[in-house]
Amino acid sequence: MGSLLKTVNDYYQYINVDLADPRTRNFFLCSSPVPMIAIVYCYHRFVRKWGPAFMKNREPFELKKLIVVYNIAQIFLSGLLAFECLTLLYVPGTYSVWCQKIIWDTTPLEKKVVGYVWMYYMIKLVDLIDTVFFVLRKKFTHISFLHVYHHMGMCLLGYVGTKYVPGGHGVMLGFINSFVHAVMYSYYLVAAARPAWVRQWWKKYITQLQILQFLLLILHFGHVLFEPSCEYPKWVSFLFLPHNIFILYLFVDFYIKEYIYKKDKKT
Repeated sequence: MGSLLKTVNDYYQYINVDLADPRTRNFFLCSSPVPMIAIVYCYHRFVRKWGPAFMKNREPFELKKLIVVYNIAQIFLSGLLAFECLTLLYVPGTYSVWCQKIIWDTTPLEKKVVGYVWMYYMIKLVDLIDTVFFVLRKKFTHISFLHVYHHMGMCLLGYVGTKYVPGGHGVMLGFINSFVHAVMYSYYLVAAARPAWVRQWWKKYITQLQILQFLLLILHFGHVLFEPSCEYPKWVSFLFLPHNIFILYLFVDFYIKEYIYKKDKKT
């Protein structure tokens, strides 16, 4: 029994410490997967069971002011990440769009990149609050499998990306996703603060933008597998691509049912 426990401990030490990037190994919520897994587990239980049970005999909470502040914060953070990626890495040509290996140096630029990667991971955890708002406002129809799976998956990928491969080719994911989220939360802000301004077609085009995002990221990570000279770790693509392809399928399925099938039924 002692030998088995030692073997398990050695494997855990190897995966959790030896393989981790030393620059982020001790960052908040990065030293161990346990806190992140606990957060994701509690999130899933709350939005699927605990929250609906708590709200069963209660009136929906009025959260308009809180949601407005939350959306403004999300726009600022996502916009900041997208802007920094563009102006620090891609427009100057510092990072290659085609294939960018991870730079393990501790130069001022790479320290900033690593910090922003961790910040992106934190934002993915903050994103879970979206669903909490749905529960407290009794918007249970918004809590779809797609919504919950996407949020949980991004937390896991954010943890892996920050702990093991902060920087390099994967930064493009943060850039594209942050830009899309800045647009998406701008829509949410208008819908919360000035609902009379919202136009029905806005949501349709935001969904199209999200689908385009997943297509670009599939191409971005997929070509790494067929580029022998690319030094970016290929295991990242093997981990990321199945998740992203499944998410793309779910979004396309949602788009067809929401904007094509319903339209055909009305006509």
